[in-house]
Amino acid sequence: MTTTEAPSENAAPLHAVLVVDDEQSIVNAIRRELSTPPLGRYRYAVEGFTDPAAALERAKEKEFEVVITDFRMPQMDGLEFLKQLHGIQPDCMRLVLSGQTDMASLVEMINQTHIYRFIPKPWSSYFLKSSLMQAITFRSTQVNNRRLAKILRDKGIDLPLNTFNTADQILVVDDDIAVAHAVARDLTHRGRLDEIFSAVREEAMHHKAPELYSSHISVQVTDSPLHALKMADGITFSCVIADYLMPEMDGAKFLDAFADKQPDAECIMLSGAANLENIVFALDMAHIHNFIAKPWVDYELRTAVAQALTRRRLALENQVLARMCKERYLDVTDD
Repeated sequence: MTTTEAPSENAAPLHAVLVVDDEQSIVNAIRRELSTPPLGRYRYAVEGFTDPAAALERAKEKEFEVVITDFRMPQMDGLEFLKQLHGIQPDCMRLVLSGQTDMASLVEMINQTHIYRFIPKPWSSYFLKSSLMQAITFRSTQVNNRRLAKILRDKGIDLPLNTFNTADQILVVDDDIAVAHAVARDLTHRGRLDEIFSAVREEAMHHKAPELYSSHISVQVTDSPLHALKMADGITFSCVIADYLMPEMDGAKFLDAFADKQPDAECIMLSGAANLENIVFALDMAHIHNFIAKPWVDYELRTAVAQALTRRRLALENQVLARMCKERYLDVTDD
């Protein structure tokens, strides 16, 4: 079943939002929430579905900026739905709104579909609307930068030489310094097992997975979150990996503070102590892109970091090229 909010005349541009929940009452409640003051800076055109398969068919016809989906649904769980939606609309920002999930499922959604937020039921109106607004703003910037960057790439114009450092700086923060050094060793040493796993993974995925080359990275370690924040004042890090349970401050608060200093750094949490609530907080406040449990598997850690570095580098390249495009072609405007 589907419900659609009709746009009013003379209204601000509407942002397309897809809502998927097996309970029609929840779909209706979210529609009301998104049309009830205070509305914030955006207005929404909401399409709601109680059948995930029907929502996927609709996504083949119409572009959505954000999806808000339940996790536990009888026809198809949220993880499978988001995987399939990503194949149809990779730019659609993913918010999960659910009252029932478990830690393993949440970690899968973070690591495999890179959800933007997890919103527990019953939800806060303010948190739902602010999360939606932030997701749309983030997506708009990324999509527009890519569009402008493509204009230059199509003209054969590339980045100036030495735009970025040749090596990515990675920061590992763990109150057990021996663990931090072990992570650093795993990131800078490639074994035969990595080669076998990469070949199998490439065959399964039908495309080449990002590689982590030790010659292209430099790893710094510390056992103090406070010292790590001071390091961020002098060194630009591409990726930060932090434990959760640390005496000076927990990993989620540290990553949140680190993101204030370096918002372009990719954040990964590596922990054996974090629970479901801790991970939700880290996702919502620090925007972690991966969660890795201790004891970790070395090739999974390397793959997560390689993907993070690849994602960051492409986003920064698009950002620089978009700025160059605006400077060269004054008639180019943002979406």
